[in-house]
Amino acid sequence: MKKLLLFTALLVFSFRAQAQDIEEKIKGGGFYVGANIGLPISGASDVSTFNGGFDVAYLFELIDNLEVGGLVGYTHFVGDNYLNVDYDDASFIPIAASARYYFANHRFFGGVDLGVGINVVGDAKSGFYARPKFGFDLGTVALIASFQSISGGTDYRNNGTYYYSSYSSFTSVNFGVEFGF
Repeated sequence: MKKLLLFTALLVFSFRAQAQDIEEKIKGGGFYVGANIGLPISGASDVSTFNGGFDVAYLFELIDNLEVGGLVGYTHFVGDNYLNVDYDDASFIPIAASARYYFANHRFFGGVDLGVGINVVGDAKSGFYARPKFGFDLGTVALIASFQSISGGTDYRNNGTYYYSSYSSFTSVNFGVEFGF
C-alpha cells in the first residue's frame, strides 16, 4: 500500500512539474502584428494585379527555437482586366495554425502558416491556406519574405454572364514587416 501511495504521489508531482513548465512557456509567448505587399503569380496574375494584407499571430515557444500558435489576418487581391473580362477584387480572412523555427541565435527563421482562407469579397471561393515564410529578426521588428496560396476555383461574373476561371489558387510572392511584442 505504501508503494502504491508513493507511486501515485510521484506521478502527481511529475505531471504538476510538466504543467508548470508548459505554463511558463505559454507565458513566454508573444503577439506578432505584420503587414505585407505582394505580386500575384501563376493564374492569379491573370485576374489580379496586386496583393496586400495584414495578420496577427500569437506564438509561444514549444521547445528551444520552435514557436507555435495561431494566426488570423486579411489579404486582398486587386482585380484586373484580362481578355476583356473585368475581374472583381478578392479578399480573404486566413485562419491558420502557425509555426516558426529560429536559426543563428534567433536572427533568421523559417516558418509556415496552414489553415483556411475564407472568402469575404469577390467571386473567389474559400480554400486551403498555406504560407511558407522566411524572415530576418531585428529585435522588435522582423523582415519577412513569403509565398501565399489560397486554393479554390473562381466563378467570375461579367454583366450577368458567368466565366469560370480554372485557376487552382490565388498565389502571390509577398514581402513584409512584422512587429513583435
